[in-house]
Amino acid sequence: MIFKKIDNFSKHFILNNKDYLNSQNLIEDFANNNYFESLLINLTEINPYDSKISNEFLKLDAISALPHLRVLKTSLNLSTERFILELSCLVLPFNEHLSKELKFLSSKISNTKFGKAKLISNLLSSSKHLFYKQLTLDYEKKNPLALYPTSSYRNSSGHVVSSNDYQQIEATMNLSTFTSIKVEENTLNIKNPLLRDNYKSFGRCICLVDQNIEENYGQEIDNYFYHNEIILEKLIYRAMEVDKHIKNVEKIVEDFRRLGVNRNEPILIIGGGVIGDIGAFAASIYHRSTPYIMLSTSVVSAIDSGPSPRSCCDAGGFKNLLGSFHAPVLNISDRSFFKSLKTSWVRHGIAEIHKMAVIRDAELFNLLEDTGRDLMKTHFGTINCNHQDEIVSKSKKIIGLSLKSYVESEYDNLHEVHSIRDHAFGHGLSANFELKAGLLHGHAISVEMNLSSFMSYKRGWISEKDLHRIFKLFSEYELSLWHDILLDEKCMNQGFDKILQKRGGNLAIPVPSGIGKCKYINDLTKTELKNIIQEYKLIVSKYPRKGVGVEPLCSDAGLEDPVTVFKTDEKITKEASLN
Repeated sequence: MIFKKIDNFSKHFILNNKDYLNSQNLIEDFANNNYFESLLINLTEINPYDSKISNEFLKLDAISALPHLRVLKTSLNLSTERFILELSCLVLPFNEHLSKELKFLSSKISNTKFGKAKLISNLLSSSKHLFYKQLTLDYEKKNPLALYPTSSYRNSSGHVVSSNDYQQIEATMNLSTFTSIKVEENTLNIKNPLLRDNYKSFGRCICLVDQNIEENYGQEIDNYFYHNEIILEKLIYRAMEVDKHIKNVEKIVEDFRRLGVNRNEPILIIGGGVIGDIGAFAASIYHRSTPYIMLSTSVVSAIDSGPSPRSCCDAGGFKNLLGSFHAPVLNISDRSFFKSLKTSWVRHGIAEIHKMAVIRDAELFNLLEDTGRDLMKTHFGTINCNHQDEIVSKSKKIIGLSLKSYVESEYDNLHEVHSIRDHAFGHGLSANFELKAGLLHGHAISVEMNLSSFMSYKRGWISEKDLHRIFKLFSEYELSLWHDILLDEKCMNQGFDKILQKRGGNLAIPVPSGIGKCKYINDLTKTELKNIIQEYKLIVSKYPRKGVGVEPLCSDAGLEDPVTVFKTDEKITKEASLN
């Protein structure tokens, strides 16, 4: 039905040679066009989260229009300029000519009072004002999201039943939200419309920026928004692992308050995993949910933490202990930023790709074996190579496959309602020992991923050949198979207990049952873990560097050592317990 409405509107509303310098002409054309009216009502009453609709868009090769369909659910509340811009993106796969005309029209009215006014306000001033007045009255009762949304990026529904005496009430609540994930290059090129189209109608962009990105790309960020006549409010934060604590989350929230961030105004976060995690956490608790767009500039954020629905910060020496579930409305994974990364950062980021390859995607695993260290040496085809080199196309495919595997795995269990989570591979024990050992995240999870693979081998779930393929892949990329922290029995037992706490009393340790396949261990004992570690050490010690990775520590990569922060937190915790 929606496609027929779009098609009818497209055929009967071509804007060529029409005079819209007079805004009233435009609104009258809209208001008195039956095809527009029919499309508008369909847009505001449709359920854009229905998988049937997504599948229909997929069949038509038009999924790029889906996020715009979802925003247009709130058409009446959008500014007229934003409505026309979103409409232009919606019709693009069906009528490119009309899309260009609408986009031009949106830009033409962007700085006018008419363009900034809400669509419903302009429609109520048209000759069909009585019709739209009645529509608003109807929508107040049956469709409030279309009329008075707090956000254009989510919807909720519920059902309540009560006993006859009203002493027992049962409620079911459902939340629908969406995330768009784009693999983009040169996002900050002034000719790239992606960020412009998302922020132009707001007139400004609140931008949370990793300090390292500011140093390397700050001028490009400024130029982009200046060129597109969008006010830029930049919030620059240092984003090392030691900065990933609640005090910085509180500071970010205070910056949002100072700038008067609107609940429907997406924050722009530019940077890697740390700034993404704490920025998303701050957005999740500000106004109880403020949308954000993530421009992922590191390997970790581009394929893992950027599109993640989990926001978090560290606490008590434990990784990501505090947090919420708050996905970006748009994640942009931009490989072009990788050229300025340190090789140690690229290396540890690749561990997250290995994670999905080992546990979920054999094609990705084979591709990683094929590219080898060239992936790391060329920073995913952005340095030390030519644009036509094979490593460039392979790098793009690796990013795409990684994102596909991650999102498929993650988004079906948005609030972690169960612990059958293959993408938690390597993220159990390491959450307790990463900070204590001062390891880069990628090296910490690599140690656990290889240890978990050995656990699987001991149970007969994976062949010796595949086990050593896994070990060899990590070793070839100079990632850690071993760290002496594994011999700290107290630390390992603490990590064991914290897994149980976090996973509702279950271990549910994901392990490979073959390349690209997964099983779960739930009956491991602490004694068994200790014995496995001793045997594992002997085997991986035969690998290069005795299983130790290259530049495995945060301090090796020029980052502040998180061990110092952990010791401070530990001291504060002890003092608090004594008091």
